[in-house]
Amino acid sequence: AQDPSAPPSRAVMIDEDYFAAGASPELDRRVDGDAFLAGGRVAMRGPVKGDAVLTGGDIIVTDTVAQDLYAAGGSLALSGQVVGNARIAGGQVVVSPHGGIGGKATIAAGTFRLAGRVGHYLVVYADSVRIDGEVGGDLRVVAHSVVIGPEAHVRGRLIYRSFGPARIDPTAVIAGGVTREGGNRPEIGPEHPFPAAELLSVLLVAASLLVVGGALIVVFPAFSTRAAQTIRSNPWKSVSLGFALLLCLPAAAGLFMFTVVGIPLGLLLLFLYPIMLLLGYLNGLLFLADRFAAWIARRRGFMVKTRGRIGALTLVIVGTLLAIKIPYAGTVLMFVVLLAGLGAFWLRAYRGYVELSAAQPQHAGLDVV
Repeated sequence: AQDPSAPPSRAVMIDEDYFAAGASPELDRRVDGDAFLAGGRVAMRGPVKGDAVLTGGDIIVTDTVAQDLYAAGGSLALSGQVVGNARIAGGQVVVSPHGGIGGKATIAAGTFRLAGRVGHYLVVYADSVRIDGEVGGDLRVVAHSVVIGPEAHVRGRLIYRSFGPARIDPTAVIAGGVTREGGNRPEIGPEHPFPAAELLSVLLVAASLLVVGGALIVVFPAFSTRAAQTIRSNPWKSVSLGFALLLCLPAAAGLFMFTVVGIPLGLLLLFLYPIMLLLGYLNGLLFLADRFAAWIARRRGFMVKTRGRIGALTLVIVGTLLAIKIPYAGTVLMFVVLLAGLGAFWLRAYRGYVELSAAQPQHAGLDVV
């Protein structure tokens, strides 16, 4: 086991919260706060006293999450206990017989199997669903195929929508009865897309933004604060610079590649361009989050700390993803946030470089008499 006082280079502790990112981040210690992990293969093998936010290719949870679990990935296997609620999106999601969710659960997946227990209601959007465990409330399913196994015990109602009738084992217990909605098949098509895909994409985007934004707050607290504040102090300069960078960098990359000699530099600019846009958009979201956190802090009379900034960022990410659904206004909002955040980020980076250069001691030359 790793020494809790010396986390690995890819992980950082801030207050009681744990942040880790890399090819295979693994949490194998007790965390008294929240845990944020992102990577190719994510493993949570230690207890977390707060919330757990996990995103990756393969996710394994074998220990206890004392509050809520938010996870998005290619596959997720839950054999630990989630005391609170769970919001999970993945290609394949399995809750093993030893796994459980004490509160409410919402799942978006390609395939989903429950062999453990959900304490309250369970909502599932998936291609195929199999229930072999216990659901303490209503079970609502939208899927192509629904199978209720012999060990299933649903204390509420089963309400489902699928292409064909659910296959329900005669020995399964469904206390509240069975209701099939939507006729013979769910409304799926260009005007009614399958909800699992949409929910999965939204959760993946939200989790990715939260992990990267949380890393910016934790690793670069001063810079992330000042970069966000630059939008307020220089709004028009930030928007103008952001617009120029948005348009000019691809053109500059094309010009470099046209000269043949500049192909490596052009390719480098094209590689960095999406990263630059991501950082700019996150900076715009951080500005909104910091303003919201400051407003709450003034009303309640406390100082804004790292956890408060991350919490505010979570709410802002969810709010903006919902606002994007508003016709025209949502697109305009996203574009303005991107331009302002992009310009302010690089404006603050340039000012920081100038301040650092000015602070370095200058070597005196020889006096010529």
